[in-house]
Amino acid sequence: MDFESSNIQEGVSVLFRGKIAPSRAQSKHLLKERIERGAFAAVPTCIIPGCGRPTMKAAKKGLAPHHCRSHTEHRQRHGSYWLSTYTATELKPYLTAATAYLQLRAANDKFISAAINATRFALEEAGPAEIATRLKGLTAAKRAKIGLARLRVAKVKPERIVSIVVAVNALAEERGHRSKEFRTVQACKAVHRLASGTGWLTYDAQGREHRSRKRAYPRSSGRVLRVMGGMLEEPCEWVIEKHLKNVLAHKRRYGRGPRNATS
Repeated sequence: MDFESSNIQEGVSVLFRGKIAPSRAQSKHLLKERIERGAFAAVPTCIIPGCGRPTMKAAKKGLAPHHCRSHTEHRQRHGSYWLSTYTATELKPYLTAATAYLQLRAANDKFISAAINATRFALEEAGPAEIATRLKGLTAAKRAKIGLARLRVAKVKPERIVSIVVAVNALAEERGHRSKEFRTVQACKAVHRLASGTGWLTYDAQGREHRSRKRAYPRSSGRVLRVMGGMLEEPCEWVIEKHLKNVLAHKRRYGRGPRNATS
């Protein structure tokens, strides 16, 4: 189901207002009917320049009236129809600047200290952690809480989380990426990388420990990225508001510039 198909809940609540809530089978049947009927307001092809593929609504494969399946799924994963996730290399200079800047002022700045304490409290109150293979079927809010709990179990410091959130916003600000959703998703993905996978330990007959090379990772896509990203960004809003420009200035003044290509 695409990201925009979450609007089905609104349609169900309107059609069944004042009656018994529909079962999952009834909701699924209603969704299929809406897809099969096609969209009266849907455009025939994806509105992203240069795409040309039919929209999900026109192709009767979903409810997205203006975008194709490929771009809809891209938005689910990255928070934008065309922008891709920031790499660790792209984020590193901004993270270095944010970390240094916040460390210098954490003891004396009320906004920075409040953000760190609120993030620490969110990690402590996240509840129990679960392995990646047991997340299927849980709500986005529950999975977001488990994501925070996994950070706590991995002993990720709240100072690092605040630094990452500020660094992501600094990078987006400098590149002109204004979308709030994109910034939220990117902050979540950058923090979630710190403790996302699940590995296994096995022991042989002599009691020796063997660490499995295979790891399971939860699906980094969908509404959970928006929910968890909001939980991470909310404590940092005043830090971003008050210090983002100074973090960028710190990066430009003390950060390493691009290396010259060797001949």
